Amino acid sequence: MTPGFERSRACCFRFNADPASAVRDALEFIGWQDFVAKGSRVAIKPNLTYVRYKEGVTTSPAVLRALLEILKERTDNIKVVETDGGYGAWKLTDAYKGHNYDKICAALNVELVNLADGPSELINFQARGQTHHLPLPRLLLHETDVFITVPVPKVHAMTYLSLSYKNQWGCIPDSMRLRRHYLFNDAIVAINRALRTSICLGDGTYFLDVNGPMEGQPVRMNTIIAANNPGAFDLYTSQVMGLDWRQAPHLRRAVELGDMPSDLSSLEMNVPPHKVRTHQFKLRRTLWNRFIVLPFRSQTLTTIGYDSSFGRFLHKIKYAIKPPAERQ
Repeated sequence: MTPGFERSRACCFRFNADPASAVRDALEFIGWQDFVAKGSRVAIKPNLTYVRYKEGVTTSPAVLRALLEILKERTDNIKVVETDGGYGAWKLTDAYKGHNYDKICAALNVELVNLADGPSELINFQARGQTHHLPLPRLLLHETDVFITVPVPKVHAMTYLSLSYKNQWGCIPDSMRLRRHYLFNDAIVAINRALRTSICLGDGTYFLDVNGPMEGQPVRMNTIIAANNPGAFDLYTSQVMGLDWRQAPHLRRAVELGDMPSDLSSLEMNVPPHKVRTHQFKLRRTLWNRFIVLPFRSQTLTTIGYDSSFGRFLHKIKYAIKPPAERQ
């Protein structure tokens, strides 16, 4: 058992067509009412890496609606939060409309927020022997009581896995946040610490296999996975996928820093992950993936890749082939 994680909970519930009952069962298992007091200020971060709903890539409207309807039983102070697409791929207003979130939230009197529109402040963290800084929205740091992340389980060409921890990268209110990729492993742990991520509800209607975060193969799983901390979620879900979390450098770093349990003995579960597994996932990187993964390891290569004329030329070639809305 990993010390300090004795109260970690993770669960998985299946559903047929409507995820609402599975969402409720998952929230009840992790004790959501212990986090959400009457009138709590709640912020929900879905996974919107595309301008419209895409199976295995973005958080489904049905799961978001089910979550909102349950939370409304205890509070009316709920916001759905996101930022514009990375590298200027798309505007958040378009993504909200493309996922029908605008109509869902209007019907339930829930506010849709672009985190880039409000004030931010710098948080500090250590990486590579130095102190670094990155901005986070004041809304999440000081005006939120409960932060809920709603990721979609995926393999990821750069980070190996995109689960609960990774979803909070989109909270950085800067469409050029990819300039900080070389600091990702330490930065993503620092972000989750600062946001006090307490409820992780995974939309497992579809998982993404083979390649990600965009160009993989969606696998229908019809599951809702939940945990009461991001480390427990990522440990549990990686094993549902049949993948070794140690292959994800940011998860190894989370364990090293004491933010993530290293084995399942620390978790209270409704079902072991191997009994949920119906598909063996794998990551197959393309030649382009192998090229763009390099900035995750080097500040110099990050600068060359995104801020130099050479880097802009390469991206023009790529985006001449792939529509802008599909940018990663």
